[in-house]
Amino acid sequence: MTKHLFSRLRILLLLVFAALPAAAQEPFDTTLILISIDGMRADYLDKYNPPELKRMAAEGVRARWMQPGFPTKTFPNHYTVATGLYPGNHGLIENNMWDPETRKTFSLNDRNAVEDPMWWGGEPIWITAQKQGRIAGSFFFPGTETPIMGMRPKYFKPYDGDIPNEERVDTVLSWFDLPRQERPTMITLYFSDVDDAGHANGPDSEKTGEALLKVDKAIERLNKGLAARGAEKYTNIIIMSDHGMAPYKLRDAIVLDRLFDTNDTAKIFWVGEFTQIFPKQGMEDKVYEAIRSQLPATAKIYKRADLPKRFKLSHAKRLAPLVIIPEPGTVITNKERWEKADREANLDRVRGGHGYDNLSPLLRATFIANGPAFKHGYVSKPFENVDVYNLMAKILDITPAKNDGKWKRIKKVLK
Repeated sequence: MTKHLFSRLRILLLLVFAALPAAAQEPFDTTLILISIDGMRADYLDKYNPPELKRMAAEGVRARWMQPGFPTKTFPNHYTVATGLYPGNHGLIENNMWDPETRKTFSLNDRNAVEDPMWWGGEPIWITAQKQGRIAGSFFFPGTETPIMGMRPKYFKPYDGDIPNEERVDTVLSWFDLPRQERPTMITLYFSDVDDAGHANGPDSEKTGEALLKVDKAIERLNKGLAARGAEKYTNIIIMSDHGMAPYKLRDAIVLDRLFDTNDTAKIFWVGEFTQIFPKQGMEDKVYEAIRSQLPATAKIYKRADLPKRFKLSHAKRLAPLVIIPEPGTVITNKERWEKADREANLDRVRGGHGYDNLSPLLRATFIANGPAFKHGYVSKPFENVDVYNLMAKILDITPAKNDGKWKRIKKVLK
């Protein structure tokens, strides 16, 4: 009888343990998920009221805003968050660059260039983590598909903007189902919807709000998945953006090639909010004076050495000799683009742009954090995005690489 009872109890226990998720048998380690909502301006949280993000901010931490680095572009600022270095120090100064030593050109749309480690200086957080024994996983984030210091995250995805948000979230959740020794504890996740909508329709459009609500649903899906696994008690989430967004119309654009002879230049990066000009040898002063003497008051032209010191960029070897920076509300363009928009009756269409002065309120970035490491219901003073790297290293209990961040500006967000 006793033997029979023991046998029944043994079977019952086996059935109970079989029904438990693997995580219940293998406790979770402290995990950090860094989520980028590209182009989410700091005021969007109150402007569009995404419910899950509002809840996470109310129950966790939000910064009044986070100041991006200059220029307020996507790749430079994502990589600044990842490394704690200003763009001028990590080398990724723009989405489009020319390197004078190798004479190579970088574009975020060029797969070979993106995967070439020569462009990526500094030590991103996923490399710091893996060098110190942790595992990293990434479903997109600039730099994660590149072998930086000979290493990528153990789990990573080459960028494909067509992959649905639900698939991105579910893949990240599947990493929590792996055996403990295989799980990543430093994870990145990226959403482009808000930036795409802001560019196409302007930051104040209904479609931009709809895009944010779509991302909000994906983050709610993530949180529910973590809770179902019992992982939320061990998981800290940082939600950030790389920059804000300013509205403009092409009718208000400065048509730059009406002001000077482009034959005097070797290369021009026609980026509307941050135009770089590489004059031919001996032509720098001629091009500079031609533009300076006719440039409207809504933009400024700088020689590289004369850029404001607060941009921390004038020493960057990949920066063009001449840079034109318009004020938010306008862009630099050329005759071909302006005339095409005129033919298509698009000159008065409201669009969105970024790349402008990083002190502009329209370019302020978002920071929200939630999890066991963070305070509850805390609104932080603004800080710079270079500070986030040290915060991530602290949460992961790893030693940060040398960086430009200041711990005192951000440490109060932790319990």
